[in-house]
Amino acid sequence: MRISEVSRRSGVPATTLRYYETIGLIAARRASNGYRDYDENVLGRLDLIEASKELGLPLEEIARHLDALQTRSCTEVRDSLLPLLARQLRRIEEKRTRLDRLSRRLRAASAGLASCPDRDELCSSECALRLTATT
Repeated sequence: MRISEVSRRSGVPATTLRYYETIGLIAARRASNGYRDYDENVLGRLDLIEASKELGLPLEEIARHLDALQTRSCTEVRDSLLPLLARQLRRIEEKRTRLDRLSRRLRAASAGLASCPDRDELCSSECALRLTATT
């Protein structure tokens, strides 16, 4: 398959496919005219790459995982992947906790500012204190 067909079928832009090839995530043969020629297996590999990216795995980890799939037993792959996924899950939970805290602070700040009086005078520190008191 040419790069345009792989891109169309996988939904991965051609520029990304070229980058993946450059860093060794996928491979293509070169036709006599210089065009890249991918085999059907590249689509499954791209699915795995995209799924791994959705899990938040960096490309370096994805490369190691892809290599392990080709060189290690199922048990070894599982045993190396489980801690990685657990780490990602912890990171996401920590990020969720930070985002929840930020969301509460923003709601409180918004409520504090909304309760500031309407007046034509210059703003006093009263409204700013309502914002900082909630943060």
